[in-house]
Amino acid sequence: MKQCENGHIYDEKTHPACPYCNQAGLSVVRPLDAGSDLAIPIITPIDGSAPDFPKTTPLDAGNAPAAPVAPAAPPRPKKEMSATIALNVSDAGIAPVCGWLVVVEGDNKGVSFPIHSEKNTIGRGSNFDVNLSFDKAISKEGDAVITYDSRGKKFYVTLGSGKNNVYHNNGLLLTPEEVKDYDVIEAGSTKMVFRSFCNDEFTY
Repeated sequence: MKQCENGHIYDEKTHPACPYCNQAGLSVVRPLDAGSDLAIPIITPIDGSAPDFPKTTPLDAGNAPAAPVAPAAPPRPKKEMSATIALNVSDAGIAPVCGWLVVVEGDNKGVSFPIHSEKNTIGRGSNFDVNLSFDKAISKEGDAVITYDSRGKKFYVTLGSGKNNVYHNNGLLLTPEEVKDYDVIEAGSTKMVFRSFCNDEFTY
């Protein structure tokens, strides 16, 4: 590429002379400070109309780096909301304790089991929340369920899937019953006393 004395850039391989300066009917008019090296010539047709110059591409257009495109932000996962969300398992794997069952009669007397929100199953096996594997009289299908109602701040005991009888305060459990502090729940050869942590005075 070559630059003529009037400041035009053209391809000398295609044009032996500046095609802008040699166009018929054009006159070159310089600004008042034409003596300066920074003066830019203004080329206008003699009749005063705007010149129709061919469009040119900047010399460095092919080497200009493309502007980086920021990646789109990933969509936020929808968070499941419920009335008991404060009592669900936290990100650290902690399930808030709402109460306890403590063995007071039978093998492993003094052992305690935490009661969490929602349903807590009682049976023989590691798949139960209250695992009474030390009592062979406990059903493998599960004898009872302790449930904490976070809305009403109350606990209830209901029958499980097993065939064994379950007793609540020495009474045969047939339908769901509310469980209060120091109530006794008997399943198999084990008697347990219930103590609450969540109640009318405290909840998470």
